[in-house]
Parts: sequence; C-alpha cells; structure tokens
Amino acid sequence: MKLSTELVRLTINVLTPPRTLPRPFGPTLRDRVAGKTVLITGASSGIGRALAERVAAAGAIVIVTARREPELLEVVAGIRARGGSAHAVPADLSTDEGIDQLADRVLAEFGAPDILVNNAGRSIRRSIALSEHRLHDYERAARTNYLGAVGLMLRLLPAMRRRGSGHVIASSSIGVIADLPRFSAYIGSKAALEAVMRVAAVECLSDGVVFTNIHIPLVDTDMIGPTGWSGYTALAVPDAVDMFIDALMRRPATVDNPLGTLALWSRRLTPTLARAALHTFHRLMPDSEAAKATVPQPVS
Repeated sequence: MKLSTELVRLTINVLTPPRTLPRPFGPTLRDRVAGKTVLITGASSGIGRALAERVAAAGAIVIVTARREPELLEVVAGIRARGGSAHAVPADLSTDEGIDQLADRVLAEFGAPDILVNNAGRSIRRSIALSEHRLHDYERAARTNYLGAVGLMLRLLPAMRRRGSGHVIASSSIGVIADLPRFSAYIGSKAALEAVMRVAAVECLSDGVVFTNIHIPLVDTDMIGPTGWSGYTALAVPDAVDMFIDALMRRPATVDNPLGTLALWSRRLTPTLARAALHTFHRLMPDSEAAKATVPQPVS
C-alpha cells in the first residue's frame, strides 16, 4: 500500500508542471495583446491577478473584476505604477444582477473586450459518499463556475461576433479529462462550461471568435487551503499563468499539462485500466477534515 501511494504521488508530482515548446516564429504575447482590452474575472488574487499583471506589462488594456473591490484597486494601482493600463469593475458573478451590471458597464465604457478570461471560480473537495444532503455544494459551484461564466459570455459574445474578432478563455480543470475523484461538484461545473465553450466554438467559427479551455491542475492558491491535498505538487501561480499565456499566444482549443495529456489518452486507450487506477487513487487519498465535517440531517 505504501509503495502504491508513493508511486501515485511521484507520478503526479513529476507530470504536474506544464511543458511548453519554444515558438520562435509564432506571435508573441505582445503581438496578441498590445492595445487590446482584456477582461479577467477572479482577478483580485491568485492566477487572475498575476495574469492581469503579465498582460498589462505586454501592453494590454486590462479590466479586472471580482467581488473584493479593495484588492482590485490594489491590482490596478500596481499596474498603473509600472506604466500599464488597468481598470477595476467590481462584480459578483454568482448572481444574475452581478453579471448584468458587469456586462452593462464594460460594454458602455470599453465595448466588447478583445479577450475574455473566465477565471473566477470556487472549488470543493468532497466525495459523493459524503454529499448525501449537500446538493447546495453543487449549486454553489455551478452558480459561479458555470452560470457566472456562461452568463457573462452570453452578454459579451454578440458584440464580439459583430466586430468579427475575439478570444474567450475558460479556466477549466484537469479533473474534467481525468475524472478526478472527490471533486464531482467542482468538475461537474467545469465540464458544463467546457461543453458550452465547445459548442460556441462551432457556432462562432465564421465570426472570428475563438475559444480555449485550459485544463488547470491543482494550483497553490488560497482556494486549495481546505482540500487537504498535502504531499502532492501544486502548480506555482506563475507556472499556471504560463498556461494562460500559452493560450493567448497559440489560441488552441485546449491547453494541457503532461498529467492531463496522460489522463486523456489513458482514458481513451485503456478506459478500464484508467478507471481502476483512479479508484485506487481514491482509496489512497483520505477525505479532508472539511469534508468530514458533520452534515446536518434534513428535518422531516
């Protein structure tokens, strides 16, 4: 059992960091974003904040949004102090009102963004066995990760299509292609968003708007604190941002890390073996303390 645990841990840790090939003749980040408006959700901290700083340094006009206005203003102040262009538009994308307020203001003040990065999200690690009376976990995840992103996209896409250009990027999850156990609420919401993105890519093919799903592995941000994912490599924020930069420069349908690629092909070529391996991983990984918290029984 100990050997199996260490083998799983080693495999995950070695394959988590992304690998990007040099592109000496391809468009640079500055080529893609200089003078363009880039709207980034969930930009008050973590990946969103670091991405805003990177694209602003490359000449983008950055619009950052999140619920926490003081943190957004710090992001904007830092970017402007370094000579960049940034604007803060606070919004709560977990509500219909918040989505419409953000979209109305962005369209009125800036027009449709050239690039929309749907990065805002919430995560939860809890097995299905411990979720019997916790439908709200799935509802909350879907509200932010799925409906918030789709709602904003639906408001901004028409103007992008009329203009004939745009790039929509979604922060998806490696769990969508790996069926990662104990993350069903989170993965379900991300899978739903990814499906909408794929359909939108088909419908908008002749409109000049492209769509990219980024299969992010576990990242070392505040969001993973309660998950109890100790002993496994969590991607550093700058490395996660590199996956977004890769998406901006290449504009592919998906961006993966080596672990995601392995999971994808394992599921396609040896589905039974892949499922068995994931089940073994599920049995080896303990539930987090947060997941073990007492669940109140429903009142009849």
